[in-house]
Amino acid sequence: MTEPHAAPGLFVGVDRALFVAALADRLRRAGLPAPLSAVTRCAAAVEAVGPMRRDDLYWVTRLSFVSHQHQIPLFDRVFAALFDAGDALRSKAARGDSAAQSTGDSEHARRIEFSGAATAGTGLPWATRPPVIDDADDDESETSIEIPELRPSTEATTSDTPFDLLDPDELVRIGALLESRLHRWPTRRSRRRERHPSGRTPELRSSLRRSLRTGGEPIRLDRSRPRTRPRRVVVLVDVSGSMESFARAYLHVTRALVMSGRAEVFAFSTELTRITPSLRHRSAVEAIDRASDDVGDRFGGTRLAGSLATLLGHPRWKGLVRGSVVVIASDGWDTDPPERIAATMAKLDRLAHRIVWVNPRAAAPDYQPLVGAMAAALPHCDAFVSGHSLAAMDDLLAAITTP
Repeated sequence: MTEPHAAPGLFVGVDRALFVAALADRLRRAGLPAPLSAVTRCAAAVEAVGPMRRDDLYWVTRLSFVSHQHQIPLFDRVFAALFDAGDALRSKAARGDSAAQSTGDSEHARRIEFSGAATAGTGLPWATRPPVIDDADDDESETSIEIPELRPSTEATTSDTPFDLLDPDELVRIGALLESRLHRWPTRRSRRRERHPSGRTPELRSSLRRSLRTGGEPIRLDRSRPRTRPRRVVVLVDVSGSMESFARAYLHVTRALVMSGRAEVFAFSTELTRITPSLRHRSAVEAIDRASDDVGDRFGGTRLAGSLATLLGHPRWKGLVRGSVVVIASDGWDTDPPERIAATMAKLDRLAHRIVWVNPRAAAPDYQPLVGAMAAALPHCDAFVSGHSLAAMDDLLAAITTP
């Protein structure tokens, strides 16, 4: 048998079980026994291998259907006829040869009809689909039903891909997906109250005012409960050299927070920079470019303790931290002493409502927080997540919205 040539991409968008059943029927017509056990074995093998080349398909089907050496020549003739007829039909369709219709080679997008003793019968539902030949004038052509091919969505294909492996266009789509996922936002209890049927505190003033309509008799007692207000989220993104591959991705994530609620974003390397106004731009690409231009020390060293001290010592920024959810996106590699980081994190812990640390290196199975800065900061964190992909963002959003 001539060595089969490579044809990548077979079985893309095709019912593989139906194809194997049709091939077994073709082999039986040619005189080769194809029991149900062989059909089941071949279907399982084709499903396990997936899209394959022609030579791979040959060995998968031969090992499934051929049980004796004397059956190999018959199987080779049937297998060769499948490809020879398909290649001939595709070449005729590409040249626009009108003789293909007169000889019975007219074909639809889903089927190829093979002729000859070894290939008599109906065509196989082939994966390598030839171009559709216009046979509108052929009254005897059977009507084909086009079934749309289901493909995975963009979110499904990139959900488990680390952010540092995505291109800029995919990062823009990731930011839009995160913005649409922010249905919940952390809240805090307000001093103001609102009337509510399930409230526990009686509302005397409104109840007395309502009783005036019923002769001074309080028929119904109004109740109230405390109002809730959105809690501020403060995000600190590490843009140092060790976080260069994840910095742009995290800026897209923080932009989703800025556009969806009350969030303040700071970038730090050797110093702290507020980038919230730049991230409010309507264009995601323009917003990230502006935020990157605002940070003059990006992709340099890391001074986490100094940046946190700047945040907590600023007269206006310190008020943003009080009672808020603080998110720190960093790998924990820092040049400041661990003792200073521990003291600064302890002070931040006393002011903030929650501290969530995002470390993309935590996604590694053997990761341990052995770096000095990370080990010193971790006891003061309420949540520690990886946040390295879109799927991992669910853990981050859950940590942010936890009461």
